[in-house]
Amino acid sequence: MSNPVALGDPYLMPAFVPRVPVPSLAVIGIVSTLLALTLTTIISLSSMREFKQRADIVVHTNDVISRIDDISALTTGAQSAVRGYVITGNDSFLLPYHEAIRALPLRLAELDVLVSSKPALLLGMATLAALARESLVIGGRVVHIRRVNAGADAGMALIVGGAGDQIQNQIRAQSHRMIVAEQALLAEREIKAAESALRASLLIGLGALIGALTSGGAFLLLRVENRKRRLADQALVEANNALLQRAAQLEATNKELESFSYSVSHDLRIPLRAVSGYARMFEEDYGDRVDSEGLRLLAVIRDNSKRMGDLIDDLLAFSRFSRQAMQQERIDMRALVDTAVRLVRRDEDYLPAQIEIGNLPRCVGDPALLQQVWVNLLSNALKYSATRAQPVIRITGVAGATETVYTLADNGVGFDMQYYGKLFGVFQRLHSADQFPGTGVGLAIAQRIVTRHGGRIWADAVPDQGATFYFALPKQEHAV
Repeated sequence: MSNPVALGDPYLMPAFVPRVPVPSLAVIGIVSTLLALTLTTIISLSSMREFKQRADIVVHTNDVISRIDDISALTTGAQSAVRGYVITGNDSFLLPYHEAIRALPLRLAELDVLVSSKPALLLGMATLAALARESLVIGGRVVHIRRVNAGADAGMALIVGGAGDQIQNQIRAQSHRMIVAEQALLAEREIKAAESALRASLLIGLGALIGALTSGGAFLLLRVENRKRRLADQALVEANNALLQRAAQLEATNKELESFSYSVSHDLRIPLRAVSGYARMFEEDYGDRVDSEGLRLLAVIRDNSKRMGDLIDDLLAFSRFSRQAMQQERIDMRALVDTAVRLVRRDEDYLPAQIEIGNLPRCVGDPALLQQVWVNLLSNALKYSATRAQPVIRITGVAGATETVYTLADNGVGFDMQYYGKLFGVFQRLHSADQFPGTGVGLAIAQRIVTRHGGRIWADAVPDQGATFYFALPKQEHAV
């Protein structure tokens, strides 16, 4: 019952559709339009960057002026604090002076960083820093004299002498010069930015005009192209006829699959429900009379009935795979094989078999479907090697340049390669049911799953010396 279209060639080749060459003028028009739009976009981005730079320059200038004002305010406040202390002798008046001592180094450092890229301000920065420090030194000297002499006369003598006022006037004058210089730099940059913005606006307008003209020309050329493409309709009709013929083949294949699905759903579901139902009733009615092992076996029966029901559902869904999306994700193939081994050992009495698992590269695919491939291949290997004194199964994988090949080899009864054509057929068997039980569906399902993944499956065997099954999956860069 194996259908070569369904199993060997599941993807129909598209019919050939002749291509009508695109006129060179239309190509030139489209390319010109894209170039104009690209140029306009680049100019717009450049203008945006310049606008951001202008905003950053304004912020930077404001920061410089703010730091200069802060330094001037700190020294002025310190001088006033010293005067108040000299007159009153009250230490609370010195709080602004102490705050200036603490904050002035930080403000000077911040200003130094801000003007480090401006040679015109560096010399002024050094002068302002020296004056500010000298102002605090003079204030400290006045405070010291006031405290040592315990009177206001000596301190007032220094204040009246004007040393502090002279320094403060120099600080104000230097601050003013630096602010004027910074504002002059800002004005110069604003002029250059305005000129640049004007040029950018002109270029954007020119690019938009060129884009509009080339778009119009391309539109007219494409209209001519569309008229020419109408001549290809006859070729498309012939191609559609070929596709309809192939669709008829696919419909026949789908009918065969639907027939198989109908058989599975009606012939297997009813006895399966009966097994599960009777097991449940037995557990409910006689559970108190059965030992723990009996209850475990009942649970195994019910679990396997449920899993078989799930398998039937999967088969029904898989028979209509052309209408069902397949999961695609990165798979740890070793974990998948370990799970398959546990499932097969739990469900079948093949415990004595030695299963050796080698390197298994990762792949991309549907985990549930590929696990079913491993379960089917393992079940076959365990079944056909069960007659050996020491059954051995070896599982390995090799990653190639374009595909990854997985191998499962056993030392079982093997088969005659002259009957290889029947191996993956639905309900086809190479051994009698009296020798080895089974329905002959497992390998057909495995082939269908591997083929749908874009891969291939094959086997090699020698009678009474074992069999080796291979399946290859194409390499993919990432999971969907």
